[in-house]
Amino acid sequence: MTSADLHLLEQIASGVVIFEPFSRRGRQLLEFQATVARLLEMHQQGFVRQVWTQKGEIAGTEYYDLAVVRGGLTEEGEQMLARQRAGE
Repeated sequence: MTSADLHLLEQIASGVVIFEPFSRRGRQLLEFQATVARLLEMHQQGFVRQVWTQKGEIAGTEYYDLAVVRGGLTEEGEQMLARQRAGE
């Protein structure tokens, strides 16, 4: 698990459920796409319960501009976070 993945799990465990880019333009928006991809992958891996996303359009291209984690971490996600913390 990457440090970015671990950071997201820690944020969710602490109660952060809404993720948005700092800016809806440029580099921040592109970096946010990777964050949403990680959240969706964590959902597929069974670490978070649900991820709801929203897309916006800029110049004919769709981008994620919002992600909401519903239900927090699963038991498996909590165990993964505990294992990662113990390994530090």
